[in-house]
Amino acid sequence: MDLHSEMILEQYKEKLKTYEIIKEIVINQLQGYVKESGTIVNSVEARIKTEKSLAGKLELKGYKYQSIYDITDIVGSRVVTFYNDEVDKYAAKIEKFFDVDWDNTIDKRKMHNIDQFGYMSLHYICRIPKSLYYDPNNPDINEIRFEIQLRSILQHAWAAVQHDTGYKTDVEIPKEYLRSLNRLAGLLELADESFCQIRNSIEDYRRRVRQVIKNGKFEEIELNGDSYKEYLDNAGFTVLNKRIATINNMEIEEVSLMNFLKVFKSFGFQSLKQLDDFVKEYSDLAYEFSVRQFSDKDLDIITSATGPLALCVVYILSKDMGEKIVKLLLDSIYGPRSQNEKTAAKLTKIGRSMGLIKAGDESEE
Repeated sequence: MDLHSEMILEQYKEKLKTYEIIKEIVINQLQGYVKESGTIVNSVEARIKTEKSLAGKLELKGYKYQSIYDITDIVGSRVVTFYNDEVDKYAAKIEKFFDVDWDNTIDKRKMHNIDQFGYMSLHYICRIPKSLYYDPNNPDINEIRFEIQLRSILQHAWAAVQHDTGYKTDVEIPKEYLRSLNRLAGLLELADESFCQIRNSIEDYRRRVRQVIKNGKFEEIELNGDSYKEYLDNAGFTVLNKRIATINNMEIEEVSLMNFLKVFKSFGFQSLKQLDDFVKEYSDLAYEFSVRQFSDKDLDIITSATGPLALCVVYILSKDMGEKIVKLLLDSIYGPRSQNEKTAAKLTKIGRSMGLIKAGDESEE
């Protein structure tokens, strides 16, 4: 390493604390936006180039830099999104948060010809604006440039492949391998676009389901995770739970009811209409069952699972499926627990007192 590069390396050592401050500001800002927006990304990370890495860079390209201020990637951060169309959403925030050095910012997604595939990533070179952070005793915080890379997870995978194979180095790669790499790049780009299209189609489907449910038209809606969640969000069991809560003037604690979906499917329900018809048909029995279950108990709170559980129990018992199936229901909803057998016996006894079980029915044994 020549004397000039040694001088730059010494500057790097002197400014390490400043680089640390910049890194923390950048990562906190990026993570803060991810949390605020409610979006999910694969990763948000930042690092400071190590002395060894910088030394290696200076040995190769030290002649390009007048001082440490000319090296723009000593502090580097990266946001990896799940979908490629989310890259531009984060890019808009980068431009809002930081002062962008447009002369050195590179959108490598736009650098390929129409028949080319390869490395795709958006590289911003930025500074921290004084409006975001300012320390009069350390003005370098607002002068030192840093890099932010934005890419999708499949673009990130391609970058890792390039790095591992040495594809970006000056070492010539045989044409047959280069062709294979380019085919892989094209496949990843196609997959990136396809994932976005599938995501958009699913979101459109969910919007349609949401609107149909709001209109109370369940006939053509398949019972699945999306439609069931929308049914719950539109007060699927709320009326019954509130009615049960009046027994002892009890409060209702909200819990997840997603475990009931597999139970309803096991009953043979294939559409949301079948589920809604079931709720309407068995609500009165479920309420009567709950009166017998809670009227002599000093309870001041129930969970939102109380209503759907009562519906399932009275359905099982009225269909002569018996105590063993009630226990399987409890195992399915709450997981296998030692008390499930005793609870099933108690619930079955209540059902018998209501006349849901025929006397001497062996299915309950």
